[in-house]
Amino acid sequence: MRRAVIAAFAVSAALVWATLPAVHAQGDGGYRLVPNWPTMPAGMYFGLKDMPAPPAEREAQAAARRARGGQQNAGRGANGAASTGPTNQPGISGLAIDAQDRIYVFNRGPRPVMVFDTAGNLIMSGADQEINGKKINPDWEHSGTVDWDGNIWVIERDAHRIVKLSPKLDKFLMQLGTTNTPGNDATHFNLPSGIGVLRNGNIVVTDGYGNNRIVLFSKDGKLIKQVAKSAGGPADKGKGPGEWNLPHKMAMDAQDNIYAIDREGHRVQVFDKNLIYIREIANEWNPWDIGISRRGTDGFAFIADHMLERVHKIQLKDGKILATWGRQGHGPGEFDWVHGIVVDSKGAVYAGDTYGQRLQKFLPPAASPTQAQ
Repeated sequence: MRRAVIAAFAVSAALVWATLPAVHAQGDGGYRLVPNWPTMPAGMYFGLKDMPAPPAEREAQAAARRARGGQQNAGRGANGAASTGPTNQPGISGLAIDAQDRIYVFNRGPRPVMVFDTAGNLIMSGADQEINGKKINPDWEHSGTVDWDGNIWVIERDAHRIVKLSPKLDKFLMQLGTTNTPGNDATHFNLPSGIGVLRNGNIVVTDGYGNNRIVLFSKDGKLIKQVAKSAGGPADKGKGPGEWNLPHKMAMDAQDNIYAIDREGHRVQVFDKNLIYIREIANEWNPWDIGISRRGTDGFAFIADHMLERVHKIQLKDGKILATWGRQGHGPGEFDWVHGIVVDSKGAVYAGDTYGQRLQKFLPPAASPTQAQ
């Protein structure tokens, strides 16, 4: 039955893609996939041991639940339209990268955080200990970051909290938000979605799935400022500067300018390090993540675009798309809910899928063959 459904999905997907704009309309910029990357040790995997159902089957399952009156967590379909999906969306929920080009995978699987070197070797994993009376639940972990001291921040979205761990993932250092208690003030989040840490240690959080606000904290966790329409609660959605319709993830450049995804607003809003609004970058996309190199001086960013399951390289000064690659699917260079993206110091791009349960590495055109290792 599963094979028949997958075959039917492949045929229908081919027909749909034939009517859509070419996914390489801007050209792929010469980026090329590194095959068989990373190397996974025996017994380790992203998400589930078995591949989740393809989109057509997932939608059929969701329709059946709706017909039974079982409203589940809202997701987004391949065309960006609202859909109702399973409560556990397995795979890779987010990526981060540190100053040594180690790639941190926030995994809805057996180990919540997995760390790889650029050669694709797993060098560390963990973040499954109990913290403040509760273990991190990888089922609804939602990304994280690595600060300038090498500490790892993990967003446990459905527990409404963010925890800070030591560089070896073995010590709990700090928590933002109140465990299992949603809210909209200095000590509560409502399903937080993204985090970044500035060079001075201040912390920026997009509080996006329940609230609609971006919040700036001091390095010791004290509220400094928030930007939102009105109080930034669940109903406070807007399209103006500093207003949100699901603030999602973010990246920073060398000046600590903050590029924050307004996911359902289909734009990137840009702020300085004091959360003063600068401008927006909008396009025909449904951006889910943005990656800027740790150096932050090259003037480029990479967008994980859920609308057609693609990656875009953009020019930060004006948002111009310089390269595009990818499409819906589970084949090489394809994505199924591309939900995390980072770029290393040599320009290699790493993109992670949720339902695709994969981490893929793409080399820029000037890269040497040894960078594929």
